Amino acid sequence: MRALVVGAVLVLNIILQSTLFQHFEILNMLPNTALLIVVSYAILRGDIEGAIVGFFAGLLQDLFFAQYIGFYAMCGAVTGYLCGKPFKDFFRENYLMPVILVVAAMFANEIVFYVFHFLLFGQTDFWYYFHKLMLPATVYTLFLSIPVYRVVYGLNERLERVRRRKKFF
Repeated sequence: MRALVVGAVLVLNIILQSTLFQHFEILNMLPNTALLIVVSYAILRGDIEGAIVGFFAGLLQDLFFAQYIGFYAMCGAVTGYLCGKPFKDFFRENYLMPVILVVAAMFANEIVFYVFHFLLFGQTDFWYYFHKLMLPATVYTLFLSIPVYRVVYGLNERLERVRRRKKFF
């Protein structure tokens, strides 16, 4: 049941990201809602499930938006694993940790993207990339971190209640 719901959320995210969210560009930037879902899910469910969700979220991004398959899947899996690792006994109603992790994950993913898509091809102006692309994308994604975390948190709580009821009967 959980796998179907998470899969539906990831597919819905890709559909919305490729259609509706295109109309919410600010400074030619779109929020990385897939990263928000991965970080939120990793915090709530742990490192292994975070890595799995990250892999499939990245794979969908690879299939729909990338030139080759595997880069976003790898980044998503690593992000999900690292964000879920230290938070097994984390107070999940705390909103500060998801915000901090979203900023850290966004910067880390953007730096990896810069290295593999710009630096290796000779474009070495990191400060331009930082000011024009990385910083605006991170700030835009940051503003959506709490609403997306609340939605993923609510879905997780509902799935936990259903699992407890089935286990009880």
